[in-house]
Amino acid sequence: MFNNSAINELWSLKINPSDLYNIERSLNDNPETGGGHTYIQVPRGNVENLLSFLHQDYPRNGSSITLEVGVQQNPEMPLEKIEFWSKSAGRMRIAQQNRHRHNRHSAWSPERGFPSLEPGQDTRDASRILQDIGGLHIYIARCSEGSLWAGFTKGIPSKNENSLPFVDILWGNTTGGYWIYEEKIF
Repeated sequence: MFNNSAINELWSLKINPSDLYNIERSLNDNPETGGGHTYIQVPRGNVENLLSFLHQDYPRNGSSITLEVGVQQNPEMPLEKIEFWSKSAGRMRIAQQNRHRHNRHSAWSPERGFPSLEPGQDTRDASRILQDIGGLHIYIARCSEGSLWAGFTKGIPSKNENSLPFVDILWGNTTGGYWIYEEKIF
């Protein structure tokens, strides 16, 4: 699953129906009342975990934290940027993720098996899709040599994946989280 590299840290986030809808809605699908963000929202309860993974403090308004991240499913692809921005009320967002308006990170693309919506589908459809696949988590992993890799999980873990030390933040109903390797000295 992780290019045979040792994972030192991993951050994950469960994608909810409104985020899937907003990062998948087509160009001519704009809410009449405004809004309709094009990013993945990191709820306040997950920000501390994200900042721990980023090794950063909360960015001041108008500032971002940018990572160069590889595609876990295809390590030969060039690195791509993922930007994390501060948002009101202590939340953060992963910017520019609507695939019809921006260049979403390739690790989270339909070409890699990431769920997608057809034009005209809405949050109810996104909810049904997420329920049908058994949930969706995105992640970024930091390997022992410092490389960063993005990917996603859906459904339930395989027998091998179930033995991973960070299985609890990558599958199921968890909202995501942060895992760091801790060497045990006896």
